[in-house]
Amino acid sequence: MPKIKVVYNRKNCIGAGSCCIVCPKFWQMNNDGKADLLGSKQNPKTGDYELTVEANKEVLKSLEQSADSCPVQVIKIVKK
Repeated sequence: MPKIKVVYNRKNCIGAGSCCIVCPKFWQMNNDGKADLLGSKQNPKTGDYELTVEANKEVLKSLEQSADSCPVQVIKIVKK
């Protein structure tokens, strides 16, 4: 399976929650009104949260939908 990296700029998240609706396996709303990328680690250089996963077509589609649904486009999917 190919590996992909999810890069999430949490600082600019507006809390719309669409990522959590379309991809609940990887996203969850936090008490502060912003989404969390489950299992991710913060990159100390960029401040973004990153998660690398092995993704079959179904997982990739779900993660791409979460990125596409974000009204402020703070989620990026990078295919490795």
